Amino acid sequence: MPDTDLTHKRLLVVDDNPVNLELLGDLLEDHGYTDLTCLDDARQVLGHCRTRLPDLILLDIRMPHLDGYAVLEQLQDAFGEQAPATIVLTAQVDDATRRRALAAGVRDFLTKPFDHEEAMQRIRNVLRVEQRLAERREQAAELEGLAEARTRELERLSMTDPLTGLPNRRALLQRLEAWREAGHEAGALFIVLDDLPDIMRLHGHDVAERLLQRLADALTPMLPEAAMLGLWGGNDLLVILPAPANPDALEALAGHLLARLGRPQPVDERRLTSRARIGIGRARDSAPQRLVHMAALALPDAQATPPIRCHTPSLEARQRERLELQHDLRGAAGRGELRLAYQPKLWLAERHPLGAEVLLRWRHPRHGDVSPGRFIPLAEATIDILEIGDWVLETAMQRLVAWRTDGRVAEDFSLAVNVAARQLCTPDFAATLLRRLAQHGLPPHSLSIEVTESGLMADLNEARRQLQALAAAGIAIAVDDFGTGHSSLAYLKTLPLSVLKIDRAFVTDLQGDPAARQLACTITRLAHGLGFEVVAEGIETLEQAQRLREMGCGIGQGYLFARPLLEADFLAWYDAQRIDQPA
Repeated sequence: MPDTDLTHKRLLVVDDNPVNLELLGDLLEDHGYTDLTCLDDARQVLGHCRTRLPDLILLDIRMPHLDGYAVLEQLQDAFGEQAPATIVLTAQVDDATRRRALAAGVRDFLTKPFDHEEAMQRIRNVLRVEQRLAERREQAAELEGLAEARTRELERLSMTDPLTGLPNRRALLQRLEAWREAGHEAGALFIVLDDLPDIMRLHGHDVAERLLQRLADALTPMLPEAAMLGLWGGNDLLVILPAPANPDALEALAGHLLARLGRPQPVDERRLTSRARIGIGRARDSAPQRLVHMAALALPDAQATPPIRCHTPSLEARQRERLELQHDLRGAAGRGELRLAYQPKLWLAERHPLGAEVLLRWRHPRHGDVSPGRFIPLAEATIDILEIGDWVLETAMQRLVAWRTDGRVAEDFSLAVNVAARQLCTPDFAATLLRRLAQHGLPPHSLSIEVTESGLMADLNEARRQLQALAAAGIAIAVDDFGTGHSSLAYLKTLPLSVLKIDRAFVTDLQGDPAARQLACTITRLAHGLGFEVVAEGIETLEQAQRLREMGCGIGQGYLFARPLLEADFLAWYDAQRIDQPA
């Protein structure tokens, strides 16, 4: 019976003996192979393959002009990993011949004279293997294509406000950074639409969003060519542009925009107006956030006249609160103001806790609880993050030792600690961490490290060195917020990672967004293909947990199970979970 799924394959037979060519040609045709070429001159092989690459070459070793080894070398040089599979035809059966042929990459041997049934079976075997390899390469390429396409889409979405379609904060900052690096002075007009919240409450979010779009459409034609108009916040617009030579030109542009904003805008069957205020900033070497902050600081009060104001040095006094907060953060650990919270991580199938992620909290003596989203960036912007990160690691290990000693957690319980880029790239980070683990008598599996994609990219070579040392000692390494940063498959292959964490953005959209669902599934398949575990964060509903389990995601964390808890509450929660688990 002809092998109908293989007989369409392209075969090339190369032998200087016409009798062998005719014999093999007839044999292959009798078994249904129709795409067959026979060559009696080895010098023609390379040219033929460049014209039409075969799926399999049946190649004689002993030939004049060029022997089979030389042909194999030519094909390897020309096509590399894409070189066609080769079966060697030889009357030589000695070990040296076989070893040399195998080293050259041949798949199998046919020994002359041929046993017809054996020859056909060997040919079919090689073709089947090559077909499976080709299918797997196609699947891998498709998977990588999906990841790349989703990454591009995420990059586009990350630069755009999803409701209005306007450039968002990230896009504006990126443009400002480009101008700063080019040495251009930049101007920023911070526009607050005071009536927009009232319009939202009175007419609904949809109407307010359409009004915002109408206003943006009206302002855009009035801007200089290089300017960008974007959405900075809920009712805040930002215009950025290379600063004109005349400082008064920025104020003049603000006046024109303010006049246009004061006109009624048709939205549905309504004509809506919104009072606006504009703050103006201008700088050459300031960081993008700093320039925007200057413009925001310049905003006049809601009832001020005129509703336009430029930043001046006297306004800097209002910046002191932020600087004070940054100053107070220094030494906060030593003053007992920092605390650790623990968010449980569970096996999704059994709802069994396996560990927790360590999260940092700060209770300021005057301001009370300060949001991590506020103080952690302040710490990361300075070397204070080193002291704080050191305190977090040491405190987490101390608590883990106490819990294990008191039997409060299982032997396989582990804590995951987030590590900042500046901290990770300290040359002695890995050595210090391993030494501390040993001093505390903790096994390496009891602690894992979580790093962000952007943190890895800060200094990839140093990060790789530190992570390799940790991984070699048995510490698990997780990439946090995977899919929202570089998402480069190339760097995944070069780092000793063991866990990918699916970002909460994909988990949140799991039910309603097919693209988010596809990417979460792709990340899971990719992680498993690389031998990684998968953790989903931000799980809030049973449906999300079930969907993730069906995708093959084994571990999850989120408000569905527990919020981040201080130590006493966490241990109480953990005890309750262990009691609820069947023996």
